[in-house]
Amino acid sequence: MIRAVIVDDEQPAVDKLAKLLKKSGAVDIKGEFTDPMKALEYVKNTPLDAVFLDVEMPGMNGMELSNLMLGFNGRIAIVFVTAFNEYAVEAFRLNAIDYLMKPLDKERLKETLDRIIEGMDKEIHPAQSRICCFDKFKVITEQGEVRFRTAKAEELLAFFIDCRGAEVSRNEIIDNIWGEFDGDRAVAHFNTTLYYMKKALLNKGIEITVERIRDRYKLNIDSVDCDYYKFMAFLSSSKTIDDSTICEYEEIADIYTGDYLEGNDFWWAERNRQSVKEEYIQLILKMADYYVDLGQLEKASKLLKTGLEHEPLHNMINYKLVDTFIVMKDRFSAVKYYNMYRQELKQELGMEPNYEVEELINRIK
Repeated sequence: MIRAVIVDDEQPAVDKLAKLLKKSGAVDIKGEFTDPMKALEYVKNTPLDAVFLDVEMPGMNGMELSNLMLGFNGRIAIVFVTAFNEYAVEAFRLNAIDYLMKPLDKERLKETLDRIIEGMDKEIHPAQSRICCFDKFKVITEQGEVRFRTAKAEELLAFFIDCRGAEVSRNEIIDNIWGEFDGDRAVAHFNTTLYYMKKALLNKGIEITVERIRDRYKLNIDSVDCDYYKFMAFLSSSKTIDDSTICEYEEIADIYTGDYLEGNDFWWAERNRQSVKEEYIQLILKMADYYVDLGQLEKASKLLKTGLEHEPLHNMINYKLVDTFIVMKDRFSAVKYYNMYRQELKQELGMEPNYEVEELINRIK
């Protein structure tokens, strides 16, 4: 049996749908509501399989209410019920399990119930999932990469990830992602996109919770491995670099396959992109010093060259790389990398290497 609730602000509509569902013999109606907030509270505390939800209601429309319900139960099947065709089309775009047009048709209702039962019969195993934030933003599961219905749905998830579990106001989200829209139109875009985001993840077996505290939102996605979270958590741990931790350092350095969200046109990501890159560079420099102290100069030079791939004009990386080649008595490589640095610096910034780098190269001339 399908455990379901009905939400519609008009009691006659609730009664009519309840009668049809009971006659189907496939539905156990757990609740009938004309107040969206009471329905939300019930869904929050009750295991359910489906909700039949009117779209047009005063105070809170069905689109927004469905997002909040999915936050409590990501597997619940949403069926939108509407008298207006424009909403039926939007419901379909939202990837709700189905929509029903008023007046209700028995055969059409049976099709909807069959879809819900089919979904209940599929055993969903938690996917081994990971979120990649270095280079291009991607969400990958055992079933493949998550494909979002819209680019904004993908961007909304990336924005939540960027907040690292902190609460963020709806206005701040809208300003960053839908700055070109105002008022109700912007809120409608937010509600629709939040739905897209949740359903795209759920379709790949990824359980998420988006908590709403008044007009603030918070993403909980603890079941998914995120390279950005892992990178920042390690840096926050301030672990001393030694024989017992160097493998962890190497693992974290390998995470940085490209700049933070550099493959996406997310203008708001720039605020963290540069600071994350600098954290990575400091990590590289620290590891290179460790290898030099151990006499592992090949490892140090290889690591510094990797750093240059991400920041070719960084003064300290170039200095340490040239110095390492000098210690290795590899004059050819020292001069080669010095000349490359000098040429790029002049072309990009119209500058010459600073005094310290010049002094290094003068030692072998």
